[in-house]
Amino acid sequence: MLGGIDNTLFLQAFGGFIVLPIFILFLKWTFPNKKDPAARAHRRALKASLRELKRK
Repeated sequence: MLGGIDNTLFLQAFGGFIVLPIFILFLKWTFPNKKDPAARAHRRALKASLRELKRK
């Protein structure tokens, strides 16, 4: 009886180790890094618009 539970836990843990790198790659693909020029320009535009709103 206990052997089935051990196998289930092992397979869950093994599945987690397989899914985790895929999830990390997905997150890296989804969010741009800080060196991305388009993202940097977008952040600068947001900061400029925020400064304009604060001045009003």
